[in-house]
Amino acid sequence: MTGDIIQAIAQVFGVCLIGWLAARLGYLNEHDVGRWSRLLIDILFPMLVFQSIVRGFDADRFRELWILPVLGLGIVVIGALCGVLLRHTVKSHEPEIRNTFHHFCAANNYGFIPVIIVQSLWGDQGMANLFVLNLGSTIGYWTIGVALLGGASIRTTARNIVSPTLVSLGLALLLSLTGMSRHVPALLLRVFESAGAVAVPAMLMLGGATLYPLPALTDRRDLAWLTINRLILIPAVTILLLVALPLSADVRNVAIIVALMPVPISSMVLARRFGGSPRFAAQAAVVTTLAAIITIPLAVVLLQSLLRG
Repeated sequence: MTGDIIQAIAQVFGVCLIGWLAARLGYLNEHDVGRWSRLLIDILFPMLVFQSIVRGFDADRFRELWILPVLGLGIVVIGALCGVLLRHTVKSHEPEIRNTFHHFCAANNYGFIPVIIVQSLWGDQGMANLFVLNLGSTIGYWTIGVALLGGASIRTTARNIVSPTLVSLGLALLLSLTGMSRHVPALLLRVFESAGAVAVPAMLMLGGATLYPLPALTDRRDLAWLTINRLILIPAVTILLLVALPLSADVRNVAIIVALMPVPISSMVLARRFGGSPRFAAQAAVVTTLAAIITIPLAVVLLQSLLRG
C-alpha cells in the first residue's frame, strides 16, 4: 500500500510539473488557466463524480456510509479549532497573513490530489466514498474556510457551494439510493468516464501552471510552522479521533488520506477575493505541496505500524 501511495504522489507531482513547464515555455498563460479551469470544474469533473458514484457507491451500506460527509466537514472543523490557538504563534503581525494561516489550518487539498491516490488504491468504490466525503469538505471550505479569510456574503457562499459538482453528486446519490442507478445507460457512463478522466490530470497541470513563476519565500518561519501544523500536527489530532470512532475500514482510510493533504492551490484565488494574503497563500501552496511528497508516505507507514502493533 505504501508503495502505491508513493507512486500516486509521484504521479501527482509529475503532472503538476508538466503544467509548470508548459507555463514556463509559453504554452499556457493566466487567461488559459482561467478558461480551462471553468470547463474542467463545471463540466468534466461533475461527469467523473457522477459515474464514480453511480458505479461505486454501495447503497446497501448507507447506514455505514452516511457518516462520510460528516467526516469531511469534521476535518475542516478540527483544523479551524486548532487554528484558533495556532494563529497566535504566527510571527507576522499582518492580519491578512494570520487570517490566511488560520484558513490553511482548516482547509486542505481535499478535491484533486486525493483522487489519484484513492483511485490507485481502492478503485471506483474508494472514489465514490471520497466524493461523498467531499460533500462535507466543500461545505466546510466555502463557509468556515472563507469566513476565516475575512468572509463573504451569504449569497456568494451559497452560490459557491451549490456548484455543478454538488448537483452531480446529489443526483448520483439519489439514483443510487432509490435503485434507479441500474437504469442509467452504460454508454452514458462510459462517455462520462472518458470525459471525466481528463478532469483531474488537467486540473493538476493547470495548478502547476499557476505556480509559475515560483514565488519568493519571504515568510520562511511562518511557512515552516504552517507546514508542520498542516501536514503533521493537525492530521495527527484528526487521525487520533478517526481511529477512536467506530468506522468501517474503507471509510476511515479515505478520511485519513484527506486529512493528510497539503493546502489547496485554489486558496490563492480565494485570498484575493476574500481578504487573505495572496503572497503567503502562493508560498504555502508550493512549500506544503512539495513537503507532502515526504510526509504523506511517512504518515501512512507510521499509521500502519501502529495499527498492526
